[in-house]
Amino acid sequence: MRVVCIGECMVEFLRQDDGLWRQGFAGDSLNVAWAMRALLPADAKVDYLTRVGTDALSEAMLDMLRSAGIGTGTITRDPKRTVGLYTIQTASDGERSFSYWRSDSAARGLAEDAGHLSACLAGSDLVYLSGITLAILPPPDRERLMTALQKRHARPFRVAFDPNFRPRLWPDLQTATDAVTHMAGLADILLPTHEDEHLAFGDADAGATLVRYRGLGVPEVVVKDGKQPTVFECNGEAGIRPVAPAVAVDTTGAGDSFNGAYLAARLGGATVAQAIAQAQRVSAAVVGRRGALVAADALRAAASG
Repeated sequence: MRVVCIGECMVEFLRQDDGLWRQGFAGDSLNVAWAMRALLPADAKVDYLTRVGTDALSEAMLDMLRSAGIGTGTITRDPKRTVGLYTIQTASDGERSFSYWRSDSAARGLAEDAGHLSACLAGSDLVYLSGITLAILPPPDRERLMTALQKRHARPFRVAFDPNFRPRLWPDLQTATDAVTHMAGLADILLPTHEDEHLAFGDADAGATLVRYRGLGVPEVVVKDGKQPTVFECNGEAGIRPVAPAVAVDTTGAGDSFNGAYLAARLGGATVAQAIAQAQRVSAAVVGRRGALVAADALRAAASG
């Protein structure tokens, strides 16, 4: 089994209670890869496709990925750029606010080479990307990436996509919704969040998001909605799963960990309802801790219930 996650890993600075900052590495697609690496069997391969610099921070990032068991053979180097950076500050209710420095990140060049993309995707069973992955790319590279993913029935691997709408990364709303809709139409598994979909498309509720994406022919759609029930439909089977109460310390990475846990369960043969249950447990464990990445042992314990 081989999974490829595509996107941007950044330097993360998390403000501590004493006012000091703790440095780590994270990013929405990397958070998914992290959860999948923790929850998939040891012999499964989880590769990360991005672009980094040649500086000390880039080297430290690669060392972190390798130590976690995430493959770095799909990562290219840019001698003129480095990795992006962001800071997290959390409120008393666990909600977070971010500041970013990523406008000239090396990851913006991850899709410059069509041949490299094709080689990296060859032999994969599942490819994961998000709307953030699309948003950071120059328009020609964005088109090149979506072309490499091809149509749903014209490739040997499945594609999972989280629209993950972040307005500040897009030049305008129309460009964002066009790109997300196009990519969603290529996906086999869609993992949107209703709050984002309301912001981008005006969806009244999670059910409206589900109906809209099912209208694109996506076979499997799971709509996250914070504390509200998760709604889903897969090949004609629809359902709703309530979310158990959880104490939120830091909500960073909650949706990403849900995605990683859900996909790991589905690859392991779980039903959609079973996979959602596992994903909700893992997400609850993540919001109970600071930072986007939670130790693999804690993720496995949460997944097992």
